Amino acid sequence: MKSKKRGAIELSMTTVIVVIIGITLLTLGLRWIYGIFGDIERQRTQMTDAMDKQIRDMFGESDKGLNLLTTSITIQQGKSYDLGIAIKNTGSNDNQHFKYDIITDQIPSNAVASSVLTWFMYTKATSINQYPFTLNSGQIKTDLISINVPKKGAPLGNYRMIVKLECKEDSSLNYDQPLIIRIV
Repeated sequence: MKSKKRGAIELSMTTVIVVIIGITLLTLGLRWIYGIFGDIERQRTQMTDAMDKQIRDMFGESDKGLNLLTTSITIQQGKSYDLGIAIKNTGSNDNQHFKYDIITDQIPSNAVASSVLTWFMYTKATSINQYPFTLNSGQIKTDLISINVPKKGAPLGNYRMIVKLECKEDSSLNYDQPLIIRIV
């Protein structure tokens, strides 16, 4: 009878040790995964901040109200592209209200303009009277235009788009910038 009790104590001690080791490994594993994802988020934030700084540095000297990081891009069907844009209040007045929009200019004959416009994600005005950017004189606002070309329904060819900047208070600050997209 004595040996049965001893075996039961050894069995429960082994169980307790296995449970403690399991919890320790689980905790260490979760901390490791948390560290990896925390680093990824930190690096993404640093990249976004560096891109904003680069755009501001590049366009800070420009006298244009609207600047695109590039005006000609090539995108494969089914792929995406993020395009940096900078809006600058080149006027002398503060508190100017701006918005920009993208329109089709020339597209392949087998493409549908309304479908092409769905490829673009950007800070859109939700109404005709909404101007989402308020800038003081000389101030620059950066934004991203995400272009998501579908795998199907995106005819190959050249697409000439126009990025139109509009100022609510001063039409002399309105500006158009062409954007050429080659779908391959």
